[in-house]
Amino acid sequence: MTDLRKAAEALIKHWEAGEFQNCTGNMAGHIGLLRQALAQTEKPPVKTYCGGKPNYCIPEEREWVGLTEEDAKELYEYSATEWQFAQAIEAKLKEKNT
Repeated sequence: MTDLRKAAEALIKHWEAGEFQNCTGNMAGHIGLLRQALAQTEKPPVKTYCGGKPNYCIPEEREWVGLTEEDAKELYEYSATEWQFAQAIEAKLKEKNT
């Protein structure tokens, strides 16, 4: 756990204990944003590479998109061999899910 995360969690605990009653401004809004930021960082970062250097990021969660029956029929019609059909399926799925 990072020091920043520990500090943020401690701040939230103090807020929940009612220790910021005399603060001015929108402290409740700031605490809400802090909670959202902590929730987004709960997933472990994934190592990616940019220019040969590792970068760490939290991947977006996306719903898998499969092939429709129409897609499969179209790919089958234009494939001369089973290998070409397999390659066409792979390419179409990559297209739909990236």
